[in-house]
Amino acid sequence: MTMPKVPKREQEESLTDLLESIALEETALAHFMNAEAEKVQAVAKMMEEEDIDMKEVLEFQDSVSKSMRTPIKKEILLQFKLEDVLEAKKELEK
Repeated sequence: MTMPKVPKREQEESLTDLLESIALEETALAHFMNAEAEKVQAVAKMMEEEDIDMKEVLEFQDSVSKSMRTPIKKEILLQFKLEDVLEAKKELEK
């Protein structure tokens, strides 16, 4: 198996690419969180209509809580990545 070919880039271009990748990951996380929010709204409507019992609501809440752990962790890592990229960009401008 051969090594992938990585295009040569200047440091400024690489930092811009990293910023773009952060933005794309943030967009993906936003879509995921929006989908979870829509599920919560659907369950809230079911609760208003009394179409769901409390045990099911609690199970659902636990499921949403577990589902949101990974994106929250990812958000923290993206924040660190963003801070590092912005600091590197600032160093280049000196």
